[in-house]
Amino acid sequence: MFNPAVLLSGCTSNGMSNIYLLSLQYNEIGSPILTAPGQVSSTIANAVFNVSQAGNGTTLVEVRAGYMGLCVGKLGLGLDETRVCSSSAKALAAFVQAEKKTINHGNMSITITPDPLNLIMVAEEFRQKIVFDGFLYVVIVACVIAFILMSTFPGWHEESGGSGSDIEVKPFPSRQVLRGVLIVLVIGFGLGIISILWQHINSSSTASVAEILSYGAVSGHVGAGSMALGWISVAIIGLVGTAILTMILSISMLRKLTDDSE
Repeated sequence: MFNPAVLLSGCTSNGMSNIYLLSLQYNEIGSPILTAPGQVSSTIANAVFNVSQAGNGTTLVEVRAGYMGLCVGKLGLGLDETRVCSSSAKALAAFVQAEKKTINHGNMSITITPDPLNLIMVAEEFRQKIVFDGFLYVVIVACVIAFILMSTFPGWHEESGGSGSDIEVKPFPSRQVLRGVLIVLVIGFGLGIISILWQHINSSSTASVAEILSYGAVSGHVGAGSMALGWISVAIIGLVGTAILTMILSISMLRKLTDDSE
């Protein structure tokens, strides 16, 4: 329940900037232009690369996209304080536009745009049109319901034995409660796998497409932290579901053996 909630809140604040689905960043000045065996013309590649280099080294170097927010900042400084995060792409774009610089060279003036290839817009389109977080909310609700049902399991208590001594006894949980827990965990596990697999494929595909369409001017990366949180959450739900199923089968076998012995 905790891991999916952290995953959903990625990129909503500076402290959560390391939890992201996709990172798009401008390559360093002087990086080679991407070439491929099927490339015929280099005109567009040179144009895109020249535009990308016009704003490199200024305010914006990297854009990170999460389920509910975006983060922009410089790469390589190692400080979360260098990133600005918000759930509004419009606010981030306005923040970056305010950092435009004009350099005078004699009679000429050159305006340097911090985000020449509109990576903020690309990340926002990815977040709005490709990312889907509906299943994660269902997974969280399923985990909450399972936790509430498991809290009703009877605990240990003392009863008087036949010889007058006190013994500790723990009754079996209700069959209906166990089945209810198993059902909601199966739902959470299934939707969790679909959501995380969808998230992983979409993020890696978008990162590859961004690199191809920018001719190497932009590099894309999948957020390792968010992927780890997602798959760990699915694994934990699966383990708990397996434990509940084992408990149901064990209790059924014990009750059957007890009935046969009578």
